[in-house]
Amino acid sequence: MKKKVRILHIDDHLLFVQGVFSLIGEEAGISWLGSASTVHEGLKLAKKLKPEVVLLDYFLPDGNGLQVAKEMIAMNPNVHIIMLSMESSPHVIDKCKEAGVKAFLPKSIDKNTLMEVILGATEGRTSFPEINKNSFVAKPLENKLDILSKREKEIALLISQGFTSAQISERLFLSPLTVNTHRRNLLNKLKLNNTAQLSAVISIAVIDDEKNKK
Repeated sequence: MKKKVRILHIDDHLLFVQGVFSLIGEEAGISWLGSASTVHEGLKLAKKLKPEVVLLDYFLPDGNGLQVAKEMIAMNPNVHIIMLSMESSPHVIDKCKEAGVKAFLPKSIDKNTLMEVILGATEGRTSFPEINKNSFVAKPLENKLDILSKREKEIALLISQGFTSAQISERLFLSPLTVNTHRRNLLNKLKLNNTAQLSAVISIAVIDDEKNKK
C-alpha cells in the first residue's frame, strides 16, 4: 500500500484550517497530523510529528512564514513547505523560493489543484504563480521603507522584534499614545492591515539589508 502523505497545517485562521481539513483531511493518501496557529506552536509540532508536507500561511501572529520555512527546512531538509496565503508580492514569493519553499498558492485554490500540488511536492515538483514583475505597481519593500521617517523606522523595527507599545514607550521615552499613533501611521503609509504584516515587511527588509552588506 502506498504510504500516506503526513500533513501539518499552520494558520491562525481557524475557519480556513477547518475548511482545508474538510476538503482533504480524510482523503485517501492523506494523513492529517493536526494544525497550529503560531510560529512557536508550529515549530514545536513539526519537531514532534515530523510532517512530510506543511501547509503554511505567510502572516502569523508571532512571525511570518518565511521564518518558519527556513527553520523547518534547517530542522528537516526533506520537509515540503507549501505556502497557502493571500500575500502576492513577487518579492515575498522570490524570498520563499530562495528559502526552499516548494509551492506558493492563493487561499482561493480549489481542492483538486491543492491535492495535485501536495502530491507533486512530494515528487519534487514546484508550483509558483506566474508574475509579470514589470507590471507590478507596488514598490519593492525596501523602497517602501524609504517613505518612513527615522523615528517611524525605529519604531517599526522594535515592533517587528516583538516589543509592545508600553515597552517601546519606555525605551524611546515617548508616551504610549504617541507610539500607538506611530503604529497606525506605519500601517497606513505602508498600506498594511495589521502588525503581523508590518513585522513581515520589516523582517524581509532587514534580511535584504544584511545580504547587501556582505
